[in-house]
Amino acid sequence: LRWANVQLASVFHRPVENFGSDLQDGEAIGILLSVVAPEVMEFSEDPEERIDCIISAAVRCTDFELLTAQVILEGQSDMLAAFLAQLFLSRSNLAAKPNSLLAMHLGLLEQICIDAFQTFSNPNDHQQIIKMCMQLDSQWAEFTLAAQTVDEAAKAMQGVNSRVCTFLGDTLAHRAQGRPRVMLDAKEAREFLIYTSLNAAHVQSLFNNEPLDSFVISRLEDVMRKHFHLLREVFRFYSVPTATGIGSGMTMEGVMKLYQDCKLRSKVLAPRHIELLFVDHLDVSAAQDRALSPGSFVVVLVGCANLKFKEKIKSPHEQLTFLIENHLKPHACQETASLFQHMAYNVKVRNILESHVRELKIIFQLYATMDTSSADAMQRAHTMNIVEFRMLLQHCEMMDETFTESAMREIFNGIQQSATAEAEEDEGSAGGEGGEDDAQGIDDDEELSLSEFLDGLVAIAAYKFPDPFTAFDKRVNQFILKLFSAVQRHWSRKRISPHVDNMLNALQKKLRQ
Repeated sequence: LRWANVQLASVFHRPVENFGSDLQDGEAIGILLSVVAPEVMEFSEDPEERIDCIISAAVRCTDFELLTAQVILEGQSDMLAAFLAQLFLSRSNLAAKPNSLLAMHLGLLEQICIDAFQTFSNPNDHQQIIKMCMQLDSQWAEFTLAAQTVDEAAKAMQGVNSRVCTFLGDTLAHRAQGRPRVMLDAKEAREFLIYTSLNAAHVQSLFNNEPLDSFVISRLEDVMRKHFHLLREVFRFYSVPTATGIGSGMTMEGVMKLYQDCKLRSKVLAPRHIELLFVDHLDVSAAQDRALSPGSFVVVLVGCANLKFKEKIKSPHEQLTFLIENHLKPHACQETASLFQHMAYNVKVRNILESHVRELKIIFQLYATMDTSSADAMQRAHTMNIVEFRMLLQHCEMMDETFTESAMREIFNGIQQSATAEAEEDEGSAGGEGGEDDAQGIDDDEELSLSEFLDGLVAIAAYKFPDPFTAFDKRVNQFILKLFSAVQRHWSRKRISPHVDNMLNALQKKLRQ
């Protein structure tokens, strides 16, 4: 690939980073052939004609035929790599750079050879031969240095050619055995490193700063190497373009969608735990995007595996393996979203929620402390139970003959159900009585996290404003503004704490916009 990019540097608009998709249209191969073998390759802009020209030129440039239209159009990376190896061996086109020392040495040797040829073309001219020998004697130090340098360069090239020959033979042998080699190209090699390298300090923080030796990190990285393609596929599936427009990242919505799809909800791994992991491992450089990078994503997976399985599975690498085999593999990246999920996770709807999230978070934090009926309820000050959820809706006068107590309960329970369905069966398989205990814990976790609270509001907006002629994101926006107004009206004469004052000030600013 490096050799191909050197040849294409001044004539092709982008670097070739892999042996598959970057060569699939034939454009890069066609231009490469026109550079290294201009006498046999006429480049064509027409895709079909270009493929025919490439195949014809390739036959004339190499010892045996490897390229076919199918190989190019399907992007068969092993065969394309083998062809490039062939082309390198027969048409390397690696001249010395004009102003380099090697070019200077080659120029000196070439001139000496030309002078010697002209001199010895007339062997009877003894005077000219003696003059040539004297000139060579005066330049002997430069001549020997030049000869030594060129010889070293030739040996280096022989070594490269030998390695390319070995690569070519090995690649074709794998193909002959029906086991085509997987080409880990330049781009994939970078991604492989990102998805399979753990930050020791970040991993340490997941285990309450318990001492972890390098062996534990190494075993975790071994698991990630084994499942590299799956981890990359999962990250890509649940990611969105970042706000800065550079690359992609996994937002809180993407992480929660993965959490729900993979049936991970339980008492020991509740949505609030996911939110904390997300916030703790946001990259400082990507904080404005509010999205996880691939490296942070794999750390969060390790944290999820530890929280969920540490009571039953002791070693971190076995916890991660169990999470991948029993949750990611069977459930992730499936297009099984319900109609509500498609509506709720629409980009425009999420943008509306994001524009109001500061005020919604203040309201959530206030109502999460409202249930004082028991010591347990009072301790859960960072999540919202059904009593507090109902209290908010009653204060906003949302409950009526249409939106009843039964409908409210159905929404509250439905938000949690998607992440817990089949969980008892999955958890029970993790081993022994612990699986039964954790399945019991699912029912104990009757609290909404902030992200689930937002989903609940979207569901109520759909229930309360079923107008099909108004875009759903606009209906959600109208509902949230109506909620703000109702909350402000209810609490305006009940300034009982600084938190309420802060909420009222925030709502007043929002409603004035």
